[in-house]
Amino acid sequence: MLILNLEQKEDALHARLVGSLTKKSTYKMYQYVIPYMKQNNIRHFICDCTHLRRVDFDGKGALLRIKLLLKKQKGNFLLCNVKERIKEELIDYRMRIQS
Repeated sequence: MLILNLEQKEDALHARLVGSLTKKSTYKMYQYVIPYMKQNNIRHFICDCTHLRRVDFDGKGALLRIKLLLKKQKGNFLLCNVKERIKEELIDYRMRIQS
């Protein structure tokens, strides 16, 4: 299960992820977050991963799709407070991670 807390400030979207970003929960990213970002011209995505327990292959794909969308719009993608075991899994995806 994944709980998304979203807050928009100007052209930045702040997201707090709680739970697991897995195959069963990526639909929230694809059906809600990505279309919202496209409609509202979001150029910056800051994601707080303090309470994120797990990310599987499909979850990494959803984050990568958001990153590529922002790259196309010349925006920024940032993951904050990522646990060490999740950080190691995301390193191959060249995600910008800040402690």
